[in-house]
Amino acid sequence: MAVVETHEPGAYTPRAGLYECDCTAGHLWRIDLAGHLFPPFPPGCSADRWRAREVGAISTAAPEGSPRP
Repeated sequence: MAVVETHEPGAYTPRAGLYECDCTAGHLWRIDLAGHLFPPFPPGCSADRWRAREVGAISTAAPEGSPRP
């Protein structure tokens, strides 16, 4: 059984890709660039975490709001 990558709302995204909430409704969120924050869940959603569904390679991008080198 493969390990599923999960993240809490408000955490920084480690990579770009498609993420799905872990409730039965399966809300989707696409992240275009690593380093953005995972959003809160939609109203009425009972999820606890976002799980990776289709993601790219791990990115070394700095978190959003960090100074650029």
